[in-house]
Amino acid sequence: MWDKLEEPWQACFELGWTSFKKGSIPIGAVVVDVKGKIIARGRNRLYESEREAGEIAGHKLSHAELNALLKVNESDYPNIRQFSLYSTTEPCPLCFGALVMANVRNLKFAARDRYAGGTNLNNKNKYIAGKNIHIAGPFPDLEKVQITLHTAYELIKGHHSERIFEAWKIDCLEAVESGIKLFRDKTLQKLKEKDAPVSEVFELIGAIHNINL
Repeated sequence: MWDKLEEPWQACFELGWTSFKKGSIPIGAVVVDVKGKIIARGRNRLYESEREAGEIAGHKLSHAELNALLKVNESDYPNIRQFSLYSTTEPCPLCFGALVMANVRNLKFAARDRYAGGTNLNNKNKYIAGKNIHIAGPFPDLEKVQITLHTAYELIKGHHSERIFEAWKIDCLEAVESGIKLFRDKTLQKLKEKDAPVSEVFELIGAIHNINL
């Protein structure tokens, strides 16, 4: 199953799992060129102090998509409008705005975020609409994996996430429920402790949801 994923998606989920293990929100993102080559990677670093050059860490703004986009300058990539941003989760208003201003014209996200997603801004004003940003997502199988992982994370951190879960349940009830179960039986905590690779995590959650890519 894991081996059938496109490389950008593999990179996104690997970054997200790294954030999970570090205690930050499990979201990963990459920027790819027109040939599908990964140009930049970013992950959420909200609860971390260490960062790579050009990234933000330990700040409310240290989101995955923003960290990836900060590494891509139009002066270095004149054809940036043909690039694509991949993310495990629908970008929030901050990160969608960063996509707009970075002149990346294509977005692919695995999971919807009815609570904090910002892609509905795409047609909210003439400036953004004039960018002609192409959006693809969600991808149902990938969405189940991401929401399962993110649900378990929220519970592990002890966040008051009821409003978030209620929003996610509208689109992917089974993923929220499986995330709750994995939290209760400490499956993901055990995988984190043994530093399991993301492929093992993806295969585990995929099997729960009978995913066959």
